[in-house]
Amino acid sequence: MARPVADYKAPNYWLGYRSGFVRRGLPGEVLRRLTAGRPTYRQMERMGVALSRAAAVSIVPMAVDVALRAPGTLPRMVATGLLMSSPLTCSLLLHDVGRYDAIGVLALALLSTARSAWLRLPLPASAVLIAGAVSVAVASEEFLLAALAPTVAAAVHLLSRHHDLSRNHELQLLGGVLAPGVAVAGASLLTPVPANALSTARAEALRAGVRPAGPIGDALAALNRGFVENLAYFRLFGRTPIVLSSAVWAGFYFLTARVLKKLLSSGAGSWYSSLVTAHALVGAALSAAGVDFRRWWGLALVGLMSAVVLTDASSTGEPVATAALGGALALAVAGVLPRDLKVYPWGRVRDERALPLTG
Repeated sequence: MARPVADYKAPNYWLGYRSGFVRRGLPGEVLRRLTAGRPTYRQMERMGVALSRAAAVSIVPMAVDVALRAPGTLPRMVATGLLMSSPLTCSLLLHDVGRYDAIGVLALALLSTARSAWLRLPLPASAVLIAGAVSVAVASEEFLLAALAPTVAAAVHLLSRHHDLSRNHELQLLGGVLAPGVAVAGASLLTPVPANALSTARAEALRAGVRPAGPIGDALAALNRGFVENLAYFRLFGRTPIVLSSAVWAGFYFLTARVLKKLLSSGAGSWYSSLVTAHALVGAALSAAGVDFRRWWGLALVGLMSAVVLTDASSTGEPVATAALGGALALAVAGVLPRDLKVYPWGRVRDERALPLTG
């Protein structure tokens, strides 16, 4: 029987800070403290499922917020359906349960759909809240800094306009808000993994009921691999699956972004194309570092959604062409079909023994 949280991902939840700071150790440390130091398999499973479901639910108000920029009821309904049915949003989070990517999605939701709440706070409190959300996400997965940065910049710009700050003060505020996250990311990449941290986490996971790692190891092994070693995973798949899966997920991102712009019309705002490019660069960069292509383009699309609702919209008076509505509906239907595809290239995994598995 399939488990909600795959055995590849599950050992991460037993990793914490008992042996000192280690990247991606925050969620496990929180779980350990909530369970008096001895989390059970069921408690891990509940936490992983809760994170993924909460992130999937957070997509809904984000999609509605984006769609409200469209001129008219029908374009708004179609835009909402397009974003929620995409294989890069809700279905991805519900398919790949237990990933810490969900924490990044929740942070993006806090920055965007909760903007009316943090805008009402005093400026220092708003800055601390945003910086805290970024830091928590980055302490869970260091690469989330890249996925969050464009939305943080949009949030800081909105906050600066709300408090009538000068451009120089806005840049200083942006630097101050990002600084803790940058520090956590730097520590994550530069601090060696404590010698016994991984072995202890893996042993406790096994005792709790997680199955032993397969030929490609588990998620903990990634903490002992550098960038070059991580590229070895590309050897597990043939060239055709890599190119095809990368093209499919990048294609869904760009098609969705283009169709969405047609639906929003002038409501997309003047920064829309720049935001599409910025998040595409994030998706492409992460795809060059790891084979989980669907995850990276999913983070790119959700990041684009969150940033759009934080930027100024032009007048929404321009009508939406029938062709745009038809294209959006077709893409929404097409997005339902690959909802259960793997995050990495589909097809047979090969050459497992060539991997430099460590830890």
